[in-house]
Amino acid sequence: MMSRYRGALLIGAFALNVGLASLPASAALDVVVAQQSVVPNKPISDCSTRAKNALSSVMHDATEAGTGSGHWVGVQQIEGSIAASGVIECHPDAGGYRAGFTCAVQVPPNPDSASALCTKLTTAFNAATAGAVPGGGRWR
Repeated sequence: MMSRYRGALLIGAFALNVGLASLPASAALDVVVAQQSVVPNKPISDCSTRAKNALSSVMHDATEAGTGSGHWVGVQQIEGSIAASGVIECHPDAGGYRAGFTCAVQVPPNPDSASALCTKLTTAFNAATAGAVPGGGRWR
């Protein structure tokens, strides 16, 4: 009699496990590699200044990943955990510089998509759009 209950319990536990595994995840990570911008005839220090200001205004946080690296990171916290991050990379390019934008957002709790966050960052960066380079893509 005891083995019949164990078998039923095992089958019930297996069915519950399969049922729970098929439920949708409670959060998704949305990542965008946005279009790069080329700014001619400006020093790389201009890019670093713009990157720091853009991240500070949009995400209220900006940190350079190594002094003089030109890689700037901003994070946004909602309810104590990181809900979004943005990266602006500055690279010298033929007398000017190239700025690349990457954004990641956890939905929920963040109400914005990664694409919307990158749009806010590029607008705040105020890079020259005439020199935009194709090749940005969207990953999900």
